[in-house]
Amino acid sequence: MAIEDNSERKVEYVKIAKEGPDKKAETIFTGLTYIAAILLIVFAIVPTFNTVKSIDKEIKKKERISAALKNKLQTLSRLDEQYNNNKKAFEDITLIFPADENFSLLLANIEPIVTRNSFVLKSISFSEVKGSAKEDLGLNTTVLIPYNVRINVGGNKSNLMILLKELESLPMYPVIEGISYSNKIEKDGTTNYSITLRVYNIEDVNFYE
Repeated sequence: MAIEDNSERKVEYVKIAKEGPDKKAETIFTGLTYIAAILLIVFAIVPTFNTVKSIDKEIKKKERISAALKNKLQTLSRLDEQYNNNKKAFEDITLIFPADENFSLLLANIEPIVTRNSFVLKSISFSEVKGSAKEDLGLNTTVLIPYNVRINVGGNKSNLMILLKELESLPMYPVIEGISYSNKIEKDGTTNYSITLRVYNIEDVNFYE
């Protein structure tokens, strides 16, 4: 019976001895696999994730830039359309608010208005509003410079109001600053009037260029 027990123990020792190297190899393999997995995560998956994140960030940035450019193009298209629709008005503004005292449009319109209302144009002059006179107007303009236009005409008093209304309706937006008249009646029954208008000039000759 004792012999039999000793035999069984020898068999178990032999079995353990045989399993020892295999178990050790299995443990080493498992450890290496774990290490390899960690290295894969650190050196492969993490950089790939960062690359994807960076690409996604660049895509979003480009999308924002693209959207901003699209908005600018739409704005420019609208402005271009508005300019084309109002091209004539933009061209006329150089005559309405002239540069370098070029009051050609005003001069071209005044005489027909005066004549149409049975007045005679005797003289016309321009002078820049300066100093305290400009301050009294309360104008805070840096581009538009106010000018006085003095018109001397002769005609009947009955037509005066119509003349003044037509002068104010000119496209240069003149403002009637004052009017004076002579007490002397001419031989033809007419009276001499001095009408002062305010218009605007742009001193910078290159303003519209």
